[in-house]
Amino acid sequence: MILMEHVPIILIALPIIFGALTIFFRSRSALQKALNIGVFSFLLLLSMVLLFHVWENGILVYEVGQWGKYGILLVADLLGAGMVVLSSLISLMAMIYATDYMDRKALDSTFFPLFNLMVAGLNGIFLTGDIFNMFVFFEVLVLSSCGLIVLTGRGDHTKMADKLEAIFKYLILNMVSIILMLVAIASLYATVGTLNMADIAVRIAFLADAQALPWHIHVIAMMFIVVFGYKAALFPLHFWLADVHPSAPAPIHAMLSGMVIKVGVYGILRVHYLMFSDALFMLQPILIFLSLITIAVGATSAIGQYDLKRLLAYSSVSQIGYVLLGVGMGTAYALTAAIVYLVNHAIAKSMLFLATGETLYHAGTKDMRKMGGFASSAPFLCTIFLIGSMSIAGLPPAGGFFAKFLLFDAGLSAQFYIPIAIALIFAIFTLFYLFRTWLTIFWGGVKSQKSGRSHTRNPTPAIKFALSMLACVVIFIGVYPEPLIVLSNTIAGQLLDPQPYITAVLERGVR
Repeated sequence: MILMEHVPIILIALPIIFGALTIFFRSRSALQKALNIGVFSFLLLLSMVLLFHVWENGILVYEVGQWGKYGILLVADLLGAGMVVLSSLISLMAMIYATDYMDRKALDSTFFPLFNLMVAGLNGIFLTGDIFNMFVFFEVLVLSSCGLIVLTGRGDHTKMADKLEAIFKYLILNMVSIILMLVAIASLYATVGTLNMADIAVRIAFLADAQALPWHIHVIAMMFIVVFGYKAALFPLHFWLADVHPSAPAPIHAMLSGMVIKVGVYGILRVHYLMFSDALFMLQPILIFLSLITIAVGATSAIGQYDLKRLLAYSSVSQIGYVLLGVGMGTAYALTAAIVYLVNHAIAKSMLFLATGETLYHAGTKDMRKMGGFASSAPFLCTIFLIGSMSIAGLPPAGGFFAKFLLFDAGLSAQFYIPIAIALIFAIFTLFYLFRTWLTIFWGGVKSQKSGRSHTRNPTPAIKFALSMLACVVIFIGVYPEPLIVLSNTIAGQLLDPQPYITAVLERGVR
């Protein structure tokens, strides 16, 4: 139990430590691979232990330092612990995939340290109980992601000039977002005098009860919507994603679209449902409206794409709109559906992007018009791509079926008829462009432009293992969704009633 108390800090510190250690083994590629796969396997095990502990024993609060009234706290509730499990699963599969996909030079130099830092940033965001430390971990995540995007893999057909242009856009726009977040945090601190999120929630609630809530609290809440909406690629802040994400090698693309944009959704759930619950009446209609436009813009943009990676990137924009639609509707049922949708999309889309990396390597091009007839030469990739497409489109027995069913049922139950009708129309768009893509690549006529070396471009055992594991999880969620639904329903209840979170933090943290 003593070790259990330290699990939150271990989940953050371990990848940082090993990120530094891998620098000393730059010339020993095999050792780096073994060490990092071992570390990420251990992180997945630890994260699952943490989730079960929180489920059985309640919220776990860990004090990192003794500065200020509450110090620096890490807080593991079901939402944070669940997101860490999701991050650990996808990062482990991406790591296994990357060991046989990334260029040898990238693996020996910067990939492992930067990948470890990216995971540390993700875990830090999900576990921190301090709004300023969330800002710090965002910076760690952004800077490590920039370094990873520029790396190359064996199926990477992006020119270095395009990568550098994408990184420039990503870095500049993230700097603007981070500055806006810092301004919001500074304004919040000047108003309530604390950075601890539970303490902020108590003080804002006190001001609201006393009818003394300053008007600019609502402005600060809107600033956080802009910050997290940018991270999640919410319209009209989505435009950067289609340029940045496809420039990354497949395992990094899987992390960016599978997990990194999910921190925006997490930020809205954590910050607004905990700290700004009194402003939700104003924020939820805005979220619903913007999420519907996001769904429409992402789906219609995907239909017109011939670049496979850009198509899937726009698909991520559309699908994140469905998640935020559930968040915006705000009922317990809708939040449950949003969380189920988030989990399914993270796993299925990560699998699709990893499969896409091998597909592009097999084809020798990113242009789908030059692909066709790969079902016979790449049956494994054909199967994986089909499972991923079925899940994103919402077809049984993949997990996406229950995700979409719950979301639509939650909307109808709460009488959001028009938003659900719009979402349903563009769900048909999703079904169309994903299966058109699958048929074009794997069942279309064999194109003469495709690489003549395709027969030598078979997935390695490590790549097949990573893809197969993700596919198994997607099918498991579709066949047996009850555990995920129960967990998501409990998380939704905690979001709507944050008092246990506040009590756990304040009673543990007061000095």
